[in-house]
Amino acid sequence: MSATRIRYRVVGQDDYMLNIDVEPDGHFAIDYGDYTSHKPAQGIIDKTHGERLTAALQALGDSAEYPAPDGATGFMAELTVGEGQTMRHFRFWEGALQQQPELQAVVRALEVLG
Repeated sequence: MSATRIRYRVVGQDDYMLNIDVEPDGHFAIDYGDYTSHKPAQGIIDKTHGERLTAALQALGDSAEYPAPDGATGFMAELTVGEGQTMRHFRFWEGALQQQPELQAVVRALEVLG
C-alpha cells in the first residue's frame, strides 16, 4: 500500500453521503451516512488491492476540478490524495468520470473497499 492518506467524499441528492478515508498504513473507514441500511465499515486493504490502488494513484495527474454542466443533476465528489505540499485535490461531478479514466480508476478502487 502506498504511504498516502486518501479522503474521498460524495454528496448527492436526498441527503446521500459517502466518506471513505484511507490511512497511510492501509487502514480504511467507510461511512455511508445512512446507518439504517449501510453500517459504517472499516478494515485493512489487502496487498493485491493496495497495489492496484497505488498504481491508480500514480497514474492520477495534478489537482483538477471538473464541474457539472449547467442543468446537470447528480453527485459532487472530492478526492484528496496526500498531505501538505504533495497533496492533490480533485473536485468533480461524478458524470465527469467517464471522460477522466485515471480519476475513475481511483474512485472505483475506493468504492469496492466496503
